[in-house]
Amino acid sequence: MDAYRLADRKGERLLFLGGIARAGKGLNRAVDLAKKFNFELDIAGGSRWKLLGRSQTRKESLFFKSLSPRYRFHGTVDGEEKLRLLGEAYAFLNPISWAEPFGMAAVEAMLCGTPVLTTPCGALAETVDADSGRFFETDDEFAHGLNEINSISARTCRESAAERFPIQKAATAYLELYKRILDGEVLP
Repeated sequence: MDAYRLADRKGERLLFLGGIARAGKGLNRAVDLAKKFNFELDIAGGSRWKLLGRSQTRKESLFFKSLSPRYRFHGTVDGEEKLRLLGEAYAFLNPISWAEPFGMAAVEAMLCGTPVLTTPCGALAETVDADSGRFFETDDEFAHGLNEINSISARTCRESAAERFPIQKAATAYLELYKRILDGEVLP
């Protein structure tokens, strides 16, 4: 929790952080929304499993270089750089189209005090609340959420996430699960 800090100053850019090679993560939709609603977008992510060959990586690089300067591609980020991007973003844009089991990046954004704009797919429907972000499915809902996001205080966003997702709670749940398995329970 201590690694996730509130930024001294929020920027005006939205952040997309995710697997750029996976259609379900929504990079194309993020870029389309940025174009339609004229906002600047930081794009961070990569091909975590090295699915892209060298020629595909070159194409990917050329694609991002061809975008307007309003869109910045940071490549794969982690550690301090990831935390800086999450903390300085105006909002974390997460337009996924699949039932993601848990959105760790969304929780990390909230712990940095950055509200989340996301679709209500998968666990995100339970992860994001009114104190930490807004949901959208249509472009009009996105525009409405983008306008409302500035009413969410960074401190409230962080406190909401810290209260709902403490590391101790996750660790205890894993220990209980392991105990059930060791006691012979067969899980679905």
